[in-house]
Amino acid sequence: MLVNDLKSVCLTNKQAHPAYLRNLLKERLQFYVLQFVSLSPWSGQLIFKGGTCLRFFFDLPRLSEDLDFDILDDTNFSLSSLELALTKYFASTLQFANLTTKIAGNGRTLYLKFPILNQIGLKLTPSDSNILFVRLDFASALGHSYTIELSTKSTLNFSFIIKRYALSDLMSGKIAAIITRETTEGTVKGPRVKGRDYYDLIWYLEKKIQPNWVYLTELTGFAKHTVLAKLSSKFAHVDPIILRSDLTPLFPDPRFVDSFSRNIHSLSKATLASLK
Repeated sequence: MLVNDLKSVCLTNKQAHPAYLRNLLKERLQFYVLQFVSLSPWSGQLIFKGGTCLRFFFDLPRLSEDLDFDILDDTNFSLSSLELALTKYFASTLQFANLTTKIAGNGRTLYLKFPILNQIGLKLTPSDSNILFVRLDFASALGHSYTIELSTKSTLNFSFIIKRYALSDLMSGKIAAIITRETTEGTVKGPRVKGRDYYDLIWYLEKKIQPNWVYLTELTGFAKHTVLAKLSSKFAHVDPIILRSDLTPLFPDPRFVDSFSRNIHSLSKATLASLK
């Protein structure tokens, strides 16, 4: 069942560049995971967010690698219990018993490992891994000035209902990510740049979406004028090379990614001015 479904993705998209095809395969697996979540005891606790939420429910034009959820009732949430139930679901319902899983050291990230690429027709070099990873990230819901909405999705053979944030709240989460992402090298913390964040924010602004400013302040601790100043500074220092590297696996046409990356500073000036 699962293997044949992924084989069809490979056949339909055999002309796609390899990095993009891998993420298309991940996207198909994300549908299976979301269908599981929607029918599970955890459906009432989890709020869907992030780029995959935008793609599935608002037609964001790029692929997304991970599934991101906020937890409403953190005290009663067990990631290990969800891990076990998800493994049983793939083995019994989907007849895929080769799934292995791992919970990261932070206790909030679950990796699903599907050793499947050589079975479904993907061309692998000797140095390529046979494993297709799907990552699920969980965080405690912060603040209270947000709106939870129910969304339905029916596509291919999937139908499910998921709790998610309202679009203005999702935008607030994206802005918070841009201005607060950090990376650590040794003991030194520095800003972390993810090109998809900048693409997504421009996408929001071109659609004339405005963030929920009250919720954004709850997420970051910054007033509106500080958020705007930090955003402008972040965009001013974006490296087009880093942007292109991050976005290329998420789009079918690398030429678009190259053009977007080269024009990021002009695009940001035109769109950031529309934030109110």
